[in-house]
Formats: sequence, structure tokens, C-alpha cells
Amino acid sequence: MEKVNRSISVIFAAVMAAAGVYWAVHADSWTFTGTAAAVACYGLFIWIGLRAIPALTGYLAAGWSPQYTRLEDTAGLRRQAWTKILVWLLVSRVLLLTAAYAFLVLKNGYTGGLARPLNEALHITGIDAPSYLGIAENWYVTEGDPRFHIVFLPFFPILIKVVHFFTNNYLAAGYAVANLCTAAFALVAYELASMDMDRKEALRVVKYMFIFPAAFFFLLPMTESLFLLLSLLSIYLARQKKWLFASLCAALAGFTRSPGVLLAVPIAIELWRDLAETYKSAHKQAFKRKLAAAAGCLAIVPLGLLAYLYINYAVYGDALQFSIYQREHWFQRQYLFFDTVRYQMEYAVGKFKEGDSRSFLGLWLPNLLAIFTTLYVMFKSARKLHPSYTAYMIVYFVFVTGPTWLLSAPRYLAAAFPLAFAVVLLTKDKAKDSAITVLCIAGSLLYLAMFVWGYPIY
Repeated sequence: MEKVNRSISVIFAAVMAAAGVYWAVHADSWTFTGTAAAVACYGLFIWIGLRAIPALTGYLAAGWSPQYTRLEDTAGLRRQAWTKILVWLLVSRVLLLTAAYAFLVLKNGYTGGLARPLNEALHITGIDAPSYLGIAENWYVTEGDPRFHIVFLPFFPILIKVVHFFTNNYLAAGYAVANLCTAAFALVAYELASMDMDRKEALRVVKYMFIFPAAFFFLLPMTESLFLLLSLLSIYLARQKKWLFASLCAALAGFTRSPGVLLAVPIAIELWRDLAETYKSAHKQAFKRKLAAAAGCLAIVPLGLLAYLYINYAVYGDALQFSIYQREHWFQRQYLFFDTVRYQMEYAVGKFKEGDSRSFLGLWLPNLLAIFTTLYVMFKSARKLHPSYTAYMIVYFVFVTGPTWLLSAPRYLAAAFPLAFAVVLLTKDKAKDSAITVLCIAGSLLYLAMFVWGYPIY
């Protein structure tokens, strides 16, 4: 196994070295702070990969064991836990709305009423929500500003359209879908965590998902809650060896947000381990059938994204029309994640020097904090977290932090379910748990306040 680990590590290091050389040759900016930040991100990521490789190969060889002993399942324990989660969910929604209202009063003074100020506080017109509501109402169109809606994937708007039948209001339907999905993903997260952790630890996983600074987006008509639900369901079903349903959920996740296709990575890892466990004992023909079934299930995962590409083709005659609009309208394309850190740092320093506190505090600093905090958590948990979760977190991080005009790093990373699992593993000590909890809640309130006050938070 050591030889295998060494060989994989060499390949990984060679790939990263090639990426580093490519970046160095093509970089158009060499400011000290930007370059230093990019190199720090690059080096830390390589270290994370090297730490994760032995855990992953050990798991694939069916030699990894969970960190916790799972408590026996009983209806009473599950009912108590679910009740706690749902009560917490309800209380947290009320507290979020109360805090948003209070922050708006601090900004504008008390103007009376409740519904209108709350709508103003959450100002969904400044985020992507109106685009999803527009798709739900009119589908994809080819004229005017709504033609750019094609860059947003369709499953969330489709669900809004369905719920609109009951609410007769698209905004209300958007809120309903988002918050129903939030309740559902909280329960699924608990069940998934309970496969490896005791129930107190599993409840802490749910807690952290809801106190990360960008978690208030789960309240709004945005895709994060639906994406998290489908991601968690996919992994939970894969851990239960229900490969077909796991792949279908992953396909729907890819029909919700493009990173959903990356769920093929943890599903493939779980499939590999299952095949490794049965290889020696299974009959040769039976193993071949199982292998063919596994390949068939994995082939389902990209179907959601392929369906979205077909919609692009059906509407515009070009399956990649969304990428054209992203490039021409938003100057957006996929690139190296450590170059993202470079320009994020350069913008942060530039806005700080200019005295533009709104952009510095609302956009560039939170992006950098989210990226480096995530890298630190990945580094510390690489040998402790379930290996397929680590692998997913690595590819997800590379994908969502790679765009050349990244504006929403805290929100994107809040939708990465392994982060909460990793934080729980790193805060077994009660004092650490309390300290990180207080820090997360303070960060959440500050981030929500800046959102309500109109800072550039997307």
C-alpha cells in the first residue's frame, strides 16, 4: 500500500506542478500580496491532497474504520432527534427574520409595519432569486435581460412552478420550496452523520450547517437548500448501497447546480469499496454483473447536467449558450482556483487602500476568509473525515473557487456538506466546540447585517 500511495502522490504532485507552471507562465499580475496569497493557497492544497491520499487508498482497499461507534437505532431516539432538529429549524428561522428586521431598523429607523420592512431587509432583488422566479414563471426566453436566465439551472424553478399551483404566488412558492428543502436536508444530514457518529455529534453537524455565516441563504428562494438536500440524499443512499437512487439524486443535483455532477466522485468511491469487499467472495459472473450495474448507475449521474445542456440547445440552438453568456456578460470562465485567490487578494488590498469599505468587507474579505478557512478545515480533517467526503470536498472546492469572477464563495462553500462534518471532527473538545460556535454565530450575524445594509453580498 505504501508503494501505491507513493505513486499516487507523485502523480498528484506532478499534476499540481504542471498547473503551477502553467499559471506562472500565463499570469498577468505579480503583485506581492496577490502572489503570496496564491502560493499559500497552492501549497496548502497540495499538502491537503498528500494527507488525504493514504486515507482514501486505505478506504478503497476496505481497510478504513469509522471514527465513532454508532448508537443503536430506535424509533424513540430518532423521534427525539428529529423533533429537536425541527424545533431548532423553526426557532432559527424566526431568529433570522427578527435579526434582519432589527438590522434594518438600525439602518433606517422604525417605519412601522412588518411585512414590507422584512421584504426590504431580505432584498432578494439584489441576488439571483428573481432569475429563478422568472424562469419558473416564463421558462427560458431569448430576448431582453431575461435571456441571461439560461445560465441558471432549471430544477429549482420547476419545483417553484409546481408549488405555485398551491400558493398562486411565485415568491411565496420560492420561499416554500427553499425552506421545505432546508428542513429536509437537516434531517438527512442528521441521518447521514449518525452512520459514523453518535447522536450528539450528529446533532452538532446539523448545528454547524445552520450557523455558518452564509447559512441565511437557506432561508431565501435560492438553490443552496435544494442542492444540499439532493447531495446529502445521494451520499446517504450510496452509503446504504442503494446505488440507483443515489445516482438519480446526484443527477437531480446536477440539474440544480452544475457542481452536482461532482457527486460522481464519492459515489464511485463507495462503489469501488463495495466491489473490493465482495471481489474475493463473489462468483466471477456475479461480480461482472455487479460491476456492469455499478457502471450503469454511475452513467446516470451526468444526466441532469446533460438535460440542462439539451435545454440550452432547444432554446438557443447551442448546448453551450450558457457559457457564452457567462463569458461575454459576466466575464466568467473556469480557471485555476489559486489564481482566484490572487485576484481576490489584489481586489481586497486595492479596495482597502481606496477606502471602499463596502466592497472590502462585503465581498473580497469574506471570499478570502471562506476560501482559507475551508482549506484549513480540509487540511486538519484530511485524515479523520470519511474519505469519500474528503475527495468530494477537494473536487468541489477546485470547481466552485475556480471562476475568474468569483463573487459568492461563502454561499457556495456553505453548500458543501462535508465542511460541517469536518468541523465536528475537529471540535470534540467541549471548549473548542463552544468557541467555534460563538465565532460562527457572531460571523453569521455580522454577515447578515451587511447583507441587510446593502453590502455587495451575493
